[in-house]
Amino acid sequence: MSVWRYSHPAYVAQDQKVQTMQAYPQQDTFPQQDPVEAVQVEADGEDVVPSTSVGACSEVRSPMDFGAKGDGHQDDSEFVREAIWHGIRCNTTVLIGPWRRSFLVMPNVLEVTAENLVILFEGQLVGPTLEAWNPQQDTWPKGSCAYAEADCHKSGGQSPEFARSQWSLLFFRNCHNVTLLGARGPHGHLEGGLRAHGPSFWRVRNQRPQVRGYCLLKMDSCEGMRISDLHFHDSPMYQVVVARSHGVELEGLRITLSNQALGDQGAHNTDGINILNSSQVWLRQSVIESGDDNVVVKEGSSDIYGEGLQLRRGKGVSIGSLGERESEGQEVTNVAFHNVSADRSVHGVRIKTWKGARGLVQNASFQHFKTADVMIGILIDQTYCPPSQRPEGCAMEDPAAAIRIQQVRFRDFTGTYQQADRKVLCTACSDVSYEQIDLRPAAPRGLQHGNRFR
Repeated sequence: MSVWRYSHPAYVAQDQKVQTMQAYPQQDTFPQQDPVEAVQVEADGEDVVPSTSVGACSEVRSPMDFGAKGDGHQDDSEFVREAIWHGIRCNTTVLIGPWRRSFLVMPNVLEVTAENLVILFEGQLVGPTLEAWNPQQDTWPKGSCAYAEADCHKSGGQSPEFARSQWSLLFFRNCHNVTLLGARGPHGHLEGGLRAHGPSFWRVRNQRPQVRGYCLLKMDSCEGMRISDLHFHDSPMYQVVVARSHGVELEGLRITLSNQALGDQGAHNTDGINILNSSQVWLRQSVIESGDDNVVVKEGSSDIYGEGLQLRRGKGVSIGSLGERESEGQEVTNVAFHNVSADRSVHGVRIKTWKGARGLVQNASFQHFKTADVMIGILIDQTYCPPSQRPEGCAMEDPAAAIRIQQVRFRDFTGTYQQADRKVLCTACSDVSYEQIDLRPAAPRGLQHGNRFR
């Protein structure tokens, strides 16, 4: 087999950008980590054996070198795994490409544990349709309480949120200093990234949320991850998940949906950026379209910063939900989002906590928000209990229990709304301030924002 060698002239500039990203933040930003004893790409508990035809190390390898078709139809999972393994073993850059190549991969096949790895995306990883991946429409494991599991007896312990992201197209676990870098095409558009056949899932899950779906990109227990200039499109569920990780930079991302419908016909549960039990996460200069939360900060997270964000449709910036089924660690602290625009979203900012829950939201700042035709500019909701996640309702919860919300600041909100500039349903709020809130009614329009999954 002939070996395809990378020679695109843009690579030099991209490589310089990788070096710049690796130099920032400073090394002492991240705590020391024990050396990785073995780095490998895993799938179903088995190590990947590299192809003998291209076993020699070289500067850059693509899945095409290992026999991938790259047409978005043939299953190229094994060839992509071998390319990543080659990059880990040889300490060289992995190329997902070249331009306009699409590699079909199956969820949870690409599970990567690595250190000091760079993956450059010129082409795309593509996920399967619901019919191809889950033809029997299997549901989440019983007892996970992920969706629509009536009378689930889970109480305390780990939140159901971890179950909801257990399948993903590209999964990084226990990684240190890994960079994913997208490349722009000849016309300057972001072409490299991950996409899926989301509509095949949405039309089923809108009626049966218990049917399994997968995310596009997930990082779990990672440190020093840098994701830049990637395009994410039409994920069945969450687009990007940052879980139990520290020191993560997300910059220049573009997240889009092909389905422009809202309400029960829309793309439910397609959170743009989902941050869970993580710390020191920076999100900058990104365009995020969603059928659910554009950006959401969930339990156990602290020191989360966002700036220069354009949010389209979706539900804006959210904290929570917190307190589902008496889960542990229901705290979010030190959150700041500045210079954010929200266009036709349900909310500008939302804080949502479950009835009868215990926990804390503390020291959150939202400043310099511009809204255009949102439903509600600012929402604090301590009565959260969506039927898709709690079919039996929350009537039995302790009415006196509530997550404490304190030291929260909303400042400099301008723009328009459809229903209200703010709506506050507080049970345990203190030191919440609103300054320079100048939101005005917008002209009525026909689109509906209703979303029964909330």
